[in-house]
Amino acid sequence: MPRYESKAMERIKDLNAGTDIFKSERIEYDLSGMRFLWAGIDSIRQLYICNLRADLLPAIARHYEVSDSDVIDIGGYEWKLTSSGKKSGYKFIFKNLELGFVVLVKSMYKEADQRGPHIKIEATPQIIDHLGPQRLTKRLREIANLFGETIEANGLAVHLAVDMKGLELPEDFERKLVTHSRRSYKAHGIADISNHTISEMAVTYGKNETFMFGSPTSIQMCLYDKTLEALKSDKLAFCEGLWMRTPSIEDVLTTEYRDGSDGNEADQVKRLEFRIHHSIIREFENGSVNGSGKQLSIREPADLIKHLQALWDYCLNAYRLQHSATYLHPIWQKIAEDVRFAFLDGSDGWIYKRSQKKSADGPSRRNVAMWLGNVMKLSARKGLKPDYVVNQLLTSGLDSDLADYFGILLYGNTNELHHLLLEFVTDKMRDHRLEGVAA
Repeated sequence: MPRYESKAMERIKDLNAGTDIFKSERIEYDLSGMRFLWAGIDSIRQLYICNLRADLLPAIARHYEVSDSDVIDIGGYEWKLTSSGKKSGYKFIFKNLELGFVVLVKSMYKEADQRGPHIKIEATPQIIDHLGPQRLTKRLREIANLFGETIEANGLAVHLAVDMKGLELPEDFERKLVTHSRRSYKAHGIADISNHTISEMAVTYGKNETFMFGSPTSIQMCLYDKTLEALKSDKLAFCEGLWMRTPSIEDVLTTEYRDGSDGNEADQVKRLEFRIHHSIIREFENGSVNGSGKQLSIREPADLIKHLQALWDYCLNAYRLQHSATYLHPIWQKIAEDVRFAFLDGSDGWIYKRSQKKSADGPSRRNVAMWLGNVMKLSARKGLKPDYVVNQLLTSGLDSDLADYFGILLYGNTNELHHLLLEFVTDKMRDHRLEGVAA
């Protein structure tokens, strides 16, 4: 994929002196104090299609009947059990952060005795760092098998992040950030954070600036004070452990991150984070091939390894900080040139492209999109339920056209089509309600 559409400035970097200067014809930026401390995967949400274990729901029912505790034993592990709201799409939440996982179980849109997208597992940053993508894939399958049978990986969402110190944003940061996103908010710091799930935060506002752009169902960019967030979520020790792995440019025997233990002020760390929804990963699967014509497949963490750098580069271009119409901003240039993920890159001829369909045959995407758009608006106005709308669409006789539109190559894979369509319908109808279209 093309990395950037703008020119890069001349860069004068002296490792011995620790200086890093960016120059154009008229201006000079000194980014010598901007240093990278960590880059990697912050969050993974793994989806599975499966049959629920026959004894699972009866065990939950018995627990509620005989116990006042919210702790239940599943598979030899203790889990904090709560009921989930319909917004999550699942009926139950099982949480064991010591183990490193939050498991959402029993799809709201599929009967318990039917095979379907019944399990979503969220992995903590700690367990991701401890296991790495390969071993995490195996561990996720083991956890999923505690709740379901005939497990089939059905995609994942991933958050990629880089932590840095010495970042000073331009005052007109928002104006110079080029993006197609229509959703954004700007908060002044994070005075309080409560984790509803591992990666969703409820924020109130303090002093420093926090930026968020984009929809959580697409690619979302967040830029915030990671030191402050880590303090509030009681994860500073873990984060400092990550940051202290990076040696100083001036002295490789010391760490780049200063924690304040020497009596000086501790470094303030900012995080740039891209949250990639699983539907976006699926679009890359639909449109990307390598030199041999092989289709891209990213269904589990191990599949990500070769493609993390390409996904990161795509996000940096989707949200691009410009100095001017001609030049990329030196902050973005430095991030693009210096941030590398500690895994293999996709150097085996992959051509990355997002696509919502794979087949060139059948009706045009525009016709299907117009049909779906009209159905969504009318259904939202009528107050219909998403699962009812999905059933009507699937029995319309146009299921093969829908499969083509959503990029399902194997016609007849109704589980996958139903799952993709349900997500699409739920998101669109909710947007219509919130924007007043359904009024």
